[in-house]
Order: sequence, then structure tokens, then C-alpha cells
Amino acid sequence: MAGGSQDRSLREELTCAICCELFSEPVMLDCMHHFCKACIQGYWESCTHVPSCPQCRREFPSRAFRTHYLLSGLVEKVRRCGSAEHRHKMQKHLEDALQARQKEMENFLQRKCAMQEDICGLTKVSGELNFKIRAEFGRLHQILEEEERAVLAELGEKEEQSLARLHGDVHRLEEGMSVLQRDIERIEQTLSKMEEVSLLEVESLDIRPSVRVETQPAFNLEHYRDSRSGPLQYIFWRQMLQFICPAPAPLTFDPESAHPNLVFSRDLTAVTERNRAQPVPTSPRRFRQCVNVLGSQSFDSGQHYWEVWVGSKTKWDLGVAAETVDRGAKVKLCPENGYWTLRLRNRTEYWATTTPWVRLTPRQPPRKVGVFLDCQEGTVAFFDAGDMSHLFTFHQVSAERYCPFFSTCFSDGRDNIEPMRLCHLAL
Repeated sequence: MAGGSQDRSLREELTCAICCELFSEPVMLDCMHHFCKACIQGYWESCTHVPSCPQCRREFPSRAFRTHYLLSGLVEKVRRCGSAEHRHKMQKHLEDALQARQKEMENFLQRKCAMQEDICGLTKVSGELNFKIRAEFGRLHQILEEEERAVLAELGEKEEQSLARLHGDVHRLEEGMSVLQRDIERIEQTLSKMEEVSLLEVESLDIRPSVRVETQPAFNLEHYRDSRSGPLQYIFWRQMLQFICPAPAPLTFDPESAHPNLVFSRDLTAVTERNRAQPVPTSPRRFRQCVNVLGSQSFDSGQHYWEVWVGSKTKWDLGVAAETVDRGAKVKLCPENGYWTLRLRNRTEYWATTTPWVRLTPRQPPRKVGVFLDCQEGTVAFFDAGDMSHLFTFHQVSAERYCPFFSTCFSDGRDNIEPMRLCHLAL
């Protein structure tokens, strides 16, 4: 409504007062009124008196006027805007703008729906994690409470046994003291009558000890205290390890699967790449193209966790491989080829070998990497084992059997010579 009113007002301002049409070659008189050039000329020719302004009646000494080019341009613009072609063009422009806004609105709605789904998903997953965390801590609390009850029960039993022994010793001593007291009184009575009692009676008096209380070893209170003190938290922590699931797996390397350039420690927990091949038996299980090796243990169910020391190596690969991977060919490490791995390149570039690879930015360079395999959930997760911060998780992991996978990468002289080690939990 406001736009139409403004349009009419503008047309009225640009309308000639003589012909009542939009100005054609508008000119301005000295009185500042505007008319079409032909209209004012015709008006003056029809007048016999002195030229004057048709609006304000001001008279002029001559028939003079000035062409108003700015107004002429404005009139042409208004005239074009009023044309059917211009209206069609403007309509098309507005329709395109409307369609663009509608598409943008649809995009916003889709994004809003996606975000609302994320909110619902976040709430659901947070609830599941909350339940899982509470259950895990509840189990730990239960273990500690059961251990506490068992330890306190044992302490109470030992206390009861020790008290029973000590009370028994006291009772026996009291009985012996009673007998001794009677003997003392009898002897004292005899002594008081020495002048009246014959020597035969004295000699016949039994003055041998009438009671014997076996001497018990002294109760060692300090030993009792020390046997039930010590580093209690550490003692109970060691006992709790048997309930941890999954407990850190004590893995070893499988030399039969190893590339010929790899050399192992005697306990098969450290591996180093050498620049020349070792004499090893030929085996279809052996990697021939890349300096790879598998763990000697493999898994087809359950949850499993292990830690790998990478230290200050400049490059490495590690994670999980399907047992059936092609070990004779040089293939790209990716889920499609049966590998779910993390890798380091150029000292600082960390990648998850998804398709395509994902660049990772850990808070600090991990020196020890934790790998968590959940066969049931189909996930492989990686952690900085120093502070257990999450690095990356593969989902939809699927294989009949899984093997821990490691690659020292080539040593490049001595730049990458540091061994890769399997970490065993030391107690």
C-alpha cells in the first residue's frame, strides 16, 4: 500500500500541469515551475499578452526557459518503470528472489531439523553414557565395598581370636593367682604358729607349687598393627585389576608375520627396522612389501585394549587389521582393505586412515598410544595413553577375526631407529 502511494505521488510530481501527462522534454521557468517544452510554447503562443506562468501567473519579459535534464532523466525512468516490459522484468526478478528465499528457507528448515536431531541424539547418547559410566563406577564401588567388608570382617575375626586368646590367658592367670593366694595364706598361717606346731607337721606340709600356668608368648601388638596396614590403596588396586574389563592385554609380536627387515627383542615386546633383510623362513603369513607385523594374539569377540610405546619416532602405523589381509601385496591402509589404523608422518602429521584420510590434531604428541577394540560394537578407538585423551574412533568395523597391527616404517638411517614397544602393565 505504501509503495503504491509513493508511486502515485511521484507521478503527480512529474506530471505537466498543462497536458496532465508525464513531462516530455521538461523545462523550468524562472519561477521554478516545470512544464513540457511543447506545452509551454503552445500556451505562450495562444496568449496575446505578456508571457506568464500558467500556475503562479508570474509574468516574464521574454519567452525564456531552461531545459531540465535531471528531471528529464527521472521522467524517463518513471516512464520505463510503468511499461509492461519493465513490470514483467520486475515481476520475474521478484519471483526469482522469492524462489531463492524459499530455497534458503527450506535449507534453514533442513538445517534446523538436522540440529534438532543432533540435540535429540546428543541427549540420548549422553543418557546412555551417563548410565554406562554410573554402571562402571557402580561396579567399582561394589568391588571396593565388598573388599572393604571382607577386610573389615577378617580384621574383626582376627581381633576376636586374639581377644579370646588374651582373655583366656588372663582367666588362667587369675585361676593360678587364686590357688597361689590360698597357698600363701596357708603358709602364712603355719608360719604364725611355728612355736605351737611340731616339726613333723611342718615337714609334712606340702609347699610344692600347687598350680602351673604355661607361659604364653607375649602378644605382639606392633606386628598385629603392621600386618594390616601398609599401602592399602595399592594392595586393593592390584586386587581390583582382576575385575577390570578389558584389562590391558600383554601382547607380543608375531615374528612369523613380520617383514624380513624387522628385528625383535627376546621377549617379543620390542621391534626395530634394520636396513637389510634377516634370513627368515618363507611363509604366506609374512608381510613382504612393507615393514609390518601383527600381534601374536588375535580376537573374534569381546573387548580388548593394548598400549604401544612410540616414543619420539618420526613415523609409524598402528591399529587393527583383519586376519585375512593380503600380506604379500603393497596395499593402502584403509577400512576397505581391512585396516583400521592411525599413522604419523613427518614427525608432526597424525592421520586416521579413513577414506579419505582425516588429519588429527592431538593436544600433544602421544608417546604411548592406547588401542581399544570392541568386536561386538564394531569399533576401534585410539587414545593418548599418557592422559587417556581420545584421538579417533573407527565405526562399522567388520571382520571374522582381528589382529593387532604395527608398522615401524623404515628407519631412514637413524632418524626413525627407535624401537616400537608393546607395553605390559607393571605391578
